[in-house]
Amino acid sequence: MENRFLNPPTNVKPYVWWHWMGPNFSKEGITRDLEAMKDVGIGGATIFNITSSVQESHAPMLNNPWPKQTFRSPAYWDAVRFAAEEAQRLGMEIGLHNSPGYATTGGPWIDEQRSMQQIVWSEASIVGGKKVSVVLKKPELPVTLDWGSPKRRATLYDDIAVVAVPAGDSISLKDVIDISDKMDESGNLEWDIPEGDWIICRIGYAPTMADPHPLPDDIMGISYEVNKISAVQNKFHWETVLNPLKEHLGPYLGKSFKHILIDSYEARQQNWNEGFREEFIKRKGYDPVPWITTFSPLIIHGWQGSVKRVIESEDATKRFEWDYQDVIHQLYFENGWNIAKELIHEANLKLQFEPYTGPFSIPQGAAMADLPMGEFWTFSKGEINQLVPAAARAAGKTIVGAEAFTGEPELSKWTEDPAFLKLSADGAFADGVNRLILHHWVHQPFDDKYQPGLSMGWWGTHFNRYQTWFEPGKVFFTYLGRCQALLQYGEQYSDYLCMDRPEGFSDVISKDDFLSARLKVRRGKIILPSGRSYAFMVFPGEGEMLPEVARKIKDIVSKGATVVSVKPGKSPSLKNYSACDDEVKKIADKLWGNGLQNKYKKGFVFTRLEDAMKKHNIQPDFLVEEAVNPEDIKFVHRYSSDADIYFIVNQSSKPQNISVSFLISGKQPELWQAEDGSIANAPVWSEKDRRTTVDMQLKGSQSLFVVFRKAASGGDHPVSVSVQDTTADWNVQTDKEGLPVLRSSDSLSAVISYDSGKQETVTLDPPGEIETPGAWRVSFVPKLGQPFELEFDELIDFSGHNNDDVKYFSGTATYQKEVIINDLKSDHRLLLDLGVMNDIAEVRVNGQDIGILWYPPYKMDITDALKVGKNELKIAVTNNWANRLIGDDREPADFEWGPDRGDRGRGLKAYPDWFINNQPRPSQGRKTFTIWHYYREDSPLQPAGLVGPVRLQYQSEKQL
Repeated sequence: MENRFLNPPTNVKPYVWWHWMGPNFSKEGITRDLEAMKDVGIGGATIFNITSSVQESHAPMLNNPWPKQTFRSPAYWDAVRFAAEEAQRLGMEIGLHNSPGYATTGGPWIDEQRSMQQIVWSEASIVGGKKVSVVLKKPELPVTLDWGSPKRRATLYDDIAVVAVPAGDSISLKDVIDISDKMDESGNLEWDIPEGDWIICRIGYAPTMADPHPLPDDIMGISYEVNKISAVQNKFHWETVLNPLKEHLGPYLGKSFKHILIDSYEARQQNWNEGFREEFIKRKGYDPVPWITTFSPLIIHGWQGSVKRVIESEDATKRFEWDYQDVIHQLYFENGWNIAKELIHEANLKLQFEPYTGPFSIPQGAAMADLPMGEFWTFSKGEINQLVPAAARAAGKTIVGAEAFTGEPELSKWTEDPAFLKLSADGAFADGVNRLILHHWVHQPFDDKYQPGLSMGWWGTHFNRYQTWFEPGKVFFTYLGRCQALLQYGEQYSDYLCMDRPEGFSDVISKDDFLSARLKVRRGKIILPSGRSYAFMVFPGEGEMLPEVARKIKDIVSKGATVVSVKPGKSPSLKNYSACDDEVKKIADKLWGNGLQNKYKKGFVFTRLEDAMKKHNIQPDFLVEEAVNPEDIKFVHRYSSDADIYFIVNQSSKPQNISVSFLISGKQPELWQAEDGSIANAPVWSEKDRRTTVDMQLKGSQSLFVVFRKAASGGDHPVSVSVQDTTADWNVQTDKEGLPVLRSSDSLSAVISYDSGKQETVTLDPPGEIETPGAWRVSFVPKLGQPFELEFDELIDFSGHNNDDVKYFSGTATYQKEVIINDLKSDHRLLLDLGVMNDIAEVRVNGQDIGILWYPPYKMDITDALKVGKNELKIAVTNNWANRLIGDDREPADFEWGPDRGDRGRGLKAYPDWFINNQPRPSQGRKTFTIWHYYREDSPLQPAGLVGPVRLQYQSEKQL
């Protein structure tokens, strides 16, 4: 475990989504991209084939350099095979999104006939008591979404039924009359209509017109999403995806080419299919067609919503809606996702899946996937949908992925840096994610002089080899890799199991997986096929339960299991109504009795979670006993037979001294720091009542691993440190000899309590600081352009400088000066504090590499590199691309602008001829080249450079 942490293997490192923009790909760019990924600490990549320029979705660039490199052309397959070959050479993994675009499952091989289907209908109001002869209007058919290509209206339509419904909001089922045989193929209806006011519904189905997006330029307007609930059409889709891979990449499948991805579900909601009526009747035992008339237009067009009318009663209508969604959900898996997984496995590949936002169970999707995935955006603290990791755990999936750092143009405009990204990364880790898949790394196929290069339109965080901070940013990727090395170790802790939704620290299993799983009960514990075991199981709901769920609960309780649920009184389904309710009530009376808890045979049934927790003595796994802002402390617990690993993060920007209690005894707590790879015994800790309490200091936004892997060391050690001055800057660390030391930059008096019971008072004198007067020599190396040097009498934000080369600088500026040290005391440390710095800094002292500062506070211990007398200080500061891009937009444009998206920026309309022909730029003042411009010439400049003040700060030290 320690070696894995210090030297993360390739397969535990972060991955990227590798977007190929339309026909713009090259072998040279593939090699340079993959080598750069390998060098910086990326383990693998997923190829996406998308439009040449994303603006919301489709917005193809004109005048592309390689127009013949179309999707699935010979050049395309040659490039994909070459990528697999290069990945194998480099020991990396690549894969492919199954569909062109990033959503969802479809392509140019899917036509309307094979596409998703939905209910459509038209209505006619007729007064009864006479024979009528009318032409029923064909329903209005769906159109495509506006994904950049002209809207297309569906051309296919089939009738389902013609139904007569009495006018009114509430009707009886017996009054709904199927008159399909009264209408001919042309829509002519002849019928002796009974007395009263009637609504004649011509109900049919048509393609939803959902299309994958954002599509490569050459297949826009000819691609559809595959029918998600047809086994025949899904088999066709997946064979069409996989067979060419077998043909062109055979030797690499399962080796360097290892996975297929299903990304965002953005395919509308399917609610009908050929044969659906018969399928529904088989599963639910009644005809859905009369009940369809309860749907609101919102549901008819593919989305859930309120009912339009009630049949029989509100309860009966609600039950039908539940049944309808349940059948759709089941078919998505049985005829869709399960077929995908089976065929992907037959091709020796694995399925990666974001199983949410569709009309299907998230827990069931997460359990099915080889790599279940969530997602988080840069505006968040890294929160992901908890159903994904909770269901993954129950299914025995030890790795949970996340589409990481997806960015909106308001926040991600070439300004992103590791300090900005750390908050959401750590939050995702604490939410159960342990493989970040970075959104995005856009493939750069052109000459390296065109920087910052291609982007995915306005979307995403800009990870690529042209990033200004790419080289020093390796420290960030190393941090992510070390975190993932530990977070992929063992499995994640949870207290109990829930069905369908999580509560507290719980795992989750879907209804259908619960019903189909062969559960075991041993010594009162519920054991899933994955091997995960639980003290008890919680069932959600407000008194509703399927009879088959109630029967299975009865079975496992009789064998000794403990269950928590509100006593059910009815089924949510209309199937076998009302016998279904009678069966639920009968089982409930046996299992639940009349009270809050009941014993049935070998097991127990509770109605309150806290009673089950008490029964099984479930203690808090983790307690923050002391902290200024405990709500900002997040954690996750992994365990194996040889170690318990806790990841703890302070999501506040302010430092916190915290005391944390762990449900661990008899083991030595160690502090593992992913930033620098350090491992040390916790200096301050205690054990009492089977719990170990560890005191630790966390900087703002800092994370830490607390690891228990060996027996507690003997000897006296500090168990608490009490400091009266709560504003003082102090910490307790472990020195090189492994002994605890108290350090402070302020005057300090602390009371130290030891394991033996003794106490001592330690006083530290104010140590002071060393000034760094005089000018700085600054060497500028722009990302584009010629290096130059200046002397700064004082530190200044580059954006306020009067020299345009400095004002609009993007790159690395190295600050140098000599500092005189007159005394180096054995009981003092010297810290370098950079003050304000933008954005990442590499520090060298007397030629020695001290490290990289990449998030605040920008402070580090440089004692061991110092000497008495003259000391050379070098601080290489790298800022982001923004100011150079803003400066360039003050120059004449040598290209034609595309659509103006206001504060979201604007893109190029076409690659200019000088670019295509590799000629000199007409606008000589422009240094950058990118296809999306977030800025205007008057956009505010970003803070840049080292602003300081730079100080050398003494820190007093006392061994405890």
